[in-house]
Amino acid sequence: MYPVSSGLPQKHISKNIKTNTLKKHYSKKIKLLKLKRSLKLIRKSVRKAFFKVKFDHENVDRLHTFISKNGREIKYASIDGLLMEFIKIIKKFTEKDVQYFFDTIHLWNSYHLVIIADKLLDTNVRAHVKYDFGILYCKIFCLYEKFDSYYLIDNLEIAVNMYHSKLDVLLLEELTGKIQFLFQNRQITGQQLQHSLLFIEQCKNRSEDENNK
Repeated sequence: MYPVSSGLPQKHISKNIKTNTLKKHYSKKIKLLKLKRSLKLIRKSVRKAFFKVKFDHENVDRLHTFISKNGREIKYASIDGLLMEFIKIIKKFTEKDVQYFFDTIHLWNSYHLVIIADKLLDTNVRAHVKYDFGILYCKIFCLYEKFDSYYLIDNLEIAVNMYHSKLDVLLLEELTGKIQFLFQNRQITGQQLQHSLLFIEQCKNRSEDENNK
């Protein structure tokens, strides 16, 4: 008995087999990456549930305690209430506190980081603080969960201009890399990509002009 022919050339059949094999291979890799991310989030949640986070820097610890306790309420807080408490805490931040905040950012709840970033854009906060918190906003954007930071991209320019931030070359490169990463993973649009890259280029030119003075 002769084998039944599929009617397709042998080369075409081989190509289909290779394509299907590659699809299965990358499908498994994607599933594995999703599983690893899920396990990481579970471990993070368990650690936060059973072990209270304690920071060595008093100002960072106060901020964490305050946001953890008042997260939902501060989102809509007024200047005569919780917002002023938030301002009093971050007004005391030093450069060392900010660096420590970056070093321990993995211990923070992602939702709480978004709240902090949002409050930094409040005009009342800006009016009461002297430190360049535009840099802090940019750093949160860069260090925040890989995909979720697309929530923050539209206000990058606002934050930098509001605090008259002077971004160094390293931070500008970090911003560029993060923005391109989000675009490659279809988290932001082509328009957002082009607008953000143009803004970063303007920051670079501004920085070069100031250095040449």
